Amino acid sequence: MSSTRLSALLDSILETCWLAAIVVTPLFFNIYSNNVFERDKWTTLRSIALVMAAAWLIRWVEELVSSRKERGSTAPLLRITWRTPLMLPTLLTVLAYLVSTALSVTPYASLFGGYQRLRGTFSILSCIVVCLVIMDRMRTRAQVDRFITTLVINSLPIALYSFVQRSGRDPLPWGGNVTNRAPSNMGNPIFIAAYMILVAPPTLARVVDSFRSILTDEETGTADVLRAAAYIFIFLVQVIAIWYTQSRGPLMGLLAGLGMGVFLGLLALQHASRREQAFHPRDLPRDLGQGLGFGLGSLVAAGLVAGLLYFAGRALAAPESSLPQWVAMIAAALVLLGTWMVFIVNRMGWRWLWISALATVILFIAGFLAINLVEPIHDWSRRQPWLGRLDDVLQYQSGTGMVRFLLWQQALDLILPHEPLEYPPTMTDPEGHPDRFNVLRPLVGYGPESMFVAANRFYPPLLGHYESRTASGDRAHNETLDTLVITGLPGFAAYLWLFGSLFYFGMRWLGLLPGGRWRTLFLALIVSGALAVTAVTSITIAPNFFGLAIPVGMVAGMFLYLVVRGFTVYWEPEAVAPAHPHFLLLTGILSAIVAHLVELQFCFSCAANRTIFWALAGVFVVLGLQQIEMEEKQVAALQTAPHTKGKKTTKKKRRRRTVPTRQRRAPSPGSPAWLWPSMGAALIGALILGTLAYDFVNNVERLDDPLKIFWRSLAVIAIPASRPPRTSLGILMLFGMAWLMTGLLTVTQMIKQGTFQKHKGEEWAAMAVVLTVSLTVGMAFGLLLAGRHAHVARTQVQTIADAIHMAEQVAGQVSAYYLFLATVVLLGGLALMNENVLPERWGTPAGAAVALVLLVVIPIAAYQLNLRIIQADIVYKQASSWERQDQWPVAIQHYQRAIELAPHEDFYYLYLGRAYLEYATSLDDPVQQNLALRETERVLLNAQALNPLNTDHSANLARMYSRWSSLPAGQEQRQRLMELSSSYYEIATNLSPNNATLWNEWAILYHYSMGDEQGFQRCVDRSLELDPEFEQTWLIVGDVRVEKGDLEGAAEAYRTALDIQPSQPRVWSALGRVCLQLGRNHEAIEALSRALELAPNSSEAWDVHRLLSIAYHQAGLPDQALMEAQSALQMAPEDQRPLVEELIQQLLQRPSEETSP
Repeated sequence: MSSTRLSALLDSILETCWLAAIVVTPLFFNIYSNNVFERDKWTTLRSIALVMAAAWLIRWVEELVSSRKERGSTAPLLRITWRTPLMLPTLLTVLAYLVSTALSVTPYASLFGGYQRLRGTFSILSCIVVCLVIMDRMRTRAQVDRFITTLVINSLPIALYSFVQRSGRDPLPWGGNVTNRAPSNMGNPIFIAAYMILVAPPTLARVVDSFRSILTDEETGTADVLRAAAYIFIFLVQVIAIWYTQSRGPLMGLLAGLGMGVFLGLLALQHASRREQAFHPRDLPRDLGQGLGFGLGSLVAAGLVAGLLYFAGRALAAPESSLPQWVAMIAAALVLLGTWMVFIVNRMGWRWLWISALATVILFIAGFLAINLVEPIHDWSRRQPWLGRLDDVLQYQSGTGMVRFLLWQQALDLILPHEPLEYPPTMTDPEGHPDRFNVLRPLVGYGPESMFVAANRFYPPLLGHYESRTASGDRAHNETLDTLVITGLPGFAAYLWLFGSLFYFGMRWLGLLPGGRWRTLFLALIVSGALAVTAVTSITIAPNFFGLAIPVGMVAGMFLYLVVRGFTVYWEPEAVAPAHPHFLLLTGILSAIVAHLVELQFCFSCAANRTIFWALAGVFVVLGLQQIEMEEKQVAALQTAPHTKGKKTTKKKRRRRTVPTRQRRAPSPGSPAWLWPSMGAALIGALILGTLAYDFVNNVERLDDPLKIFWRSLAVIAIPASRPPRTSLGILMLFGMAWLMTGLLTVTQMIKQGTFQKHKGEEWAAMAVVLTVSLTVGMAFGLLLAGRHAHVARTQVQTIADAIHMAEQVAGQVSAYYLFLATVVLLGGLALMNENVLPERWGTPAGAAVALVLLVVIPIAAYQLNLRIIQADIVYKQASSWERQDQWPVAIQHYQRAIELAPHEDFYYLYLGRAYLEYATSLDDPVQQNLALRETERVLLNAQALNPLNTDHSANLARMYSRWSSLPAGQEQRQRLMELSSSYYEIATNLSPNNATLWNEWAILYHYSMGDEQGFQRCVDRSLELDPEFEQTWLIVGDVRVEKGDLEGAAEAYRTALDIQPSQPRVWSALGRVCLQLGRNHEAIEALSRALELAPNSSEAWDVHRLLSIAYHQAGLPDQALMEAQSALQMAPEDQRPLVEELIQQLLQRPSEETSP
């Protein structure tokens, strides 16, 4: 409750902020920035969190001063204390992050986040702020309903966008393939699936609640049916979107979460049945038999139907069609669901349906293990498209399973005691130093965002065979291991404590954990489950699986507890307590948390799922403690209590009273009750539509008409430029569905709450308000963006300053979005404030003063800490187009501007150094070239000083000095430059000793630049020791042997490289040349022909044709030789045509003589 209008406004702004957080973080992306997704999501959330923290602080000051003035007030200033559920593990999490950041190996990145993910302490604290504010300020059922409704609606356009991408109708110019596994608004298919599994269970809870209303309410209208249909539609879309991603971790999480939710629901039915009829031990055998019979019988019925439809479909469909399998699977699911629903709706078998579910779960687990581990079942399952990738979840010896195995081993090596990491010498630390806190690392971790550099020493060479060798191992793809690496044992303990607390309090609030011995049993099963699974996996697979084993064991222990609880109620004579008033939603959120925990063990958290998890955790506590009911009763008491002047009372008496403040009144007595909730919902809908407009409104066609830009962005695919534009209404459909669902679900939820009570037609008026306001505001912002695009398109670039100005105009798009977001938050707060009666008093001087100060401080902080780094990334991205045109001075100015905006981001220094190097290479004047190279050196040394443990910086310095030594500007100091290059390769290989690529580069420097054969051999031997199956190493060995005249040895090296990786045209052509020199013409023909098959249009294809012509000629095949020579002539560059023409003349004049290659 608020004592002043300022407090009431801040309360409403806080609610609008948490709604904005759950909308923007999943939905927003920024096509103008280089990173596009994670950095942009995190910075936006962090800005929202700054506003929330400020509003929370102002409100606290306001209420503190107000409570002192009203001495009778006993309302606590904060509703949360250290005794509140989740507070202790949350505080320990905060402490662990702060300590690990203070002692981090990369302090700046740990605090503010690294370039790729930006998931530093600032970002995590922002999520926690959202959670704590919800726990403290969520007060009414209307707020809970708004939260869940917004959460569900926002997931719809995200899921539908994945459908658009999968169908190939996406108008945005993504660089990769988005049709196979659609990444939607997250940039990664795993991330969208991880987000959806958090949203799907609460959506399912709304589906069940809708059906419960239809079946049990005395009056069921059209609104109830429409509401149920809408939630069913959205839930199905969510599940299909998860399936389309084919991400195994989220699929496993979804199955675990929904399975847990269904099992909890069936146990609730058992308890409901027990309230009507007492249970006795003698009833157990009968219920057990009926439960098993029904469970197995329903599975058999579903299987029979599926089998009949499959064989019928196989007879009708094409042999290679997968349609019969899909039809059979869907039919089986419908039969199974329909059978169970008939029993549930008709209140049949409530006593034992949970036993049927238990039998089904056991059979599912057995089937899951069979398709993963048992041959030939596993081999058969891999050919079944309807199984997705569930048949490979437990396969860790190939594919992504092996990637995770190696990453988990890398993380374990980093956790275990080892020699300290060595900081290399830099400009700011000329001597370098070892990690001073190495002995404490198991306790404090390496710091958030530190694994990118800390784990380089432990890089497993085998990983290069399963993913790109340039990929950054910045995560272990297992949240348990990641937490242990970055925050140490305290963070690890807080992580397990947090989830354990969620499970514990969830069981309590759902009435499944009475206390006493049951609490002891629950904790014992959770702990023993984790220990047992860890022991089994460590013995049977490997110790590095403990990160997966502990959370899975906890979930298994909780499920076992529920099974035990289900059986033991037959021996409990006491009456069953009434069900929790929020049982369905609590079950949905708990299911989402279970799904999230399981999913996290196969990947890592992103901005969207981290935000939604913490927000749901806050709502979970509010609902579980039934604080909503208490708050609403207090509000009702205040509204009905007579106003009395406060009298002096003792402290004890004041503690027991709930004394009202001043009389409250409705600010707009004439406004209908539905108006302000409708306006609040409309503005949230406007935020969704406006965010979608920011996502999709672009100007790839360089138009100058805002209306055309807006329309064609949403309805026309104009990429690639080589194809004519074509119509695609997918994005318009996405907008339309989000808009209509906002109106439909908002109004039907208001009908369910009883908001409309006075006049006929109020529902339609509310619908009109929601739809009109949301569409007007959202589309107005979209047109504003289109106008800005048109202005940029009309800009003429004639100078470098013009180019920078245009880049800053593009960067201004995100500033416009931030202003739009701030406007919606403020207007939404004003609208929701009027939903309740308002206090008479406007505010206190102290609260107003703090508000004025923070009104200045927070925008500056948001700009400096969040907006600037995104503007820098946008300017950085603009440089790439100038690089493609070899306009290096223009690109350099862009990179310099990016560094001005984000001076601590070493990533931009790296590219500025590269641009200077390329610019220097393009210069002819040695003096100018030397100046550019000196600037290159300065920039790269600055980059290394910013992040000395980043191997890339040392390696780039080594490459730069090597390049410098080969340029005219470096001839006078060639020896010194080569020695510098070698010294930085030594630093780089000390930082990443298992990186075979660096050893190969160093070997090339030794051989080709320094002439040091011993150094070359040492580096090559080390590279082959690390990774004997790295084809690049054998190519280098082959090239050096050719140079030395060892043609047999070269041929052997080339063949080894091709045995490892056959699809290398460069190696095939090299082998063909060597075989030609050895007189093995047929082998040369085979190798050169293979090279042309792999790269028929490469820049070197003309020379391969020339060599192939010579090989045919020497093999006595003159016709083929002449044909290849003519092909070589057609493809040869102008300066090489005389060579090929001479070959043709030789072939025509002397067809039987030998021709030299």
